Amino acid sequence: MKFRCERDSLVEVLTTAGRAVSSRTTTSMALAGVRIESEGNRLMVIGTDLDLTVHVSTEAIGLSDGVCVVPSKLLTDIVRSLEPGAVTIEAEQDKVEISAARSRFSLQTFPSDDFPSLPQPPAPTTLLPAASLVNALRQVVRAASNDEARPLLTGVLMAAEGTGIRLVATDSYRLALRDIEGRNEALDTAQILVPARALAELQRLSALGVDAREPKGAPDKTDGGTSAPMVGLSIGEHDVTFTAGNVQVSTRLLDGSYPDYRQLIPAEYPNHLHVGKDSLLDALRRVRLVVRDNMTPVRLSMRQGGVDLTVVSQEVGDASETVDADFEGTDLTIAFNPTYLIDGVDAVMGDEVLLETIDATKPATVRGAEQSEFRYLLMPVRVS
Repeated sequence: MKFRCERDSLVEVLTTAGRAVSSRTTTSMALAGVRIESEGNRLMVIGTDLDLTVHVSTEAIGLSDGVCVVPSKLLTDIVRSLEPGAVTIEAEQDKVEISAARSRFSLQTFPSDDFPSLPQPPAPTTLLPAASLVNALRQVVRAASNDEARPLLTGVLMAAEGTGIRLVATDSYRLALRDIEGRNEALDTAQILVPARALAELQRLSALGVDAREPKGAPDKTDGGTSAPMVGLSIGEHDVTFTAGNVQVSTRLLDGSYPDYRQLIPAEYPNHLHVGKDSLLDALRRVRLVVRDNMTPVRLSMRQGGVDLTVVSQEVGDASETVDADFEGTDLTIAFNPTYLIDGVDAVMGDEVLLETIDATKPATVRGAEQSEFRYLLMPVRVS
């Protein structure tokens, strides 16, 4: 195998595929590598840890077809360190040679047969607006749990809702919910539980400028011929694949019944605090500076004309700040984990935040003052 590719393009595809490469010790050394295949003028790079797989393709000058499996991190670091310009990669037997300008490296490769045989992902059956999906992932994934002892809560629920799709995540202390418009044929009679890690990688890919135009093989659009970037979704029996431009992210689905989140959402709230997002965020971040653990809460005393923020840390000191706001309801003091509250406020789109409460013991909701598609439920912290 031999091909030539621009350094920056090669770094991008190696970095993207490398995010799925296993960082754990495994029985197969090949899982620490990326599979590189050159066919004609098309270069395909795959990284996987068997739970998450990333396929990336790009154009290259193909000099001879072939396949090799190369240590992912080392190859990426080497290519990134090279001078700008063309990079030539040639693989023969158990070695690969990387050369550019006056630099030359020779690396040992892994046996190609040791790399897992991965099926080609199916063509997308559902289209989602890329911008909406990326924003939804930014808002929702943060609420998923990191506790592997509770595997269901490490996932994000995706289910049909109206004419679109709803994303839900919770770690039992907070819950994030976002509705996005898009074709939902694949979810008409089903819901899936996608590992949050895979969706976080998908979010990062889009944020890094992945060309999320309508993927090849996707169903025809009926939006009057507009060319808004779309992400394709295809669901298998045990996995799901997201297709964005030249990148495909596949992951195994989590198996189990997700908690009934709907019963957690209060039907109505008697208290409404309308406040500027940036003003509240800045104040929360300032008073949190005296917090030295994840247990010290921030108290919000809501009243006509504003909200008073207070943090009392027995070991460090205390902090307080007042933020101007409009408040409707009964004066109330309620306490939250400051990090969780900041996450919720930061996730809101727009300049104004609405904090809705019932009392000091029941879940509160953070959402945009003029947007209803995103809601962030947060359990209060009981304080004396």
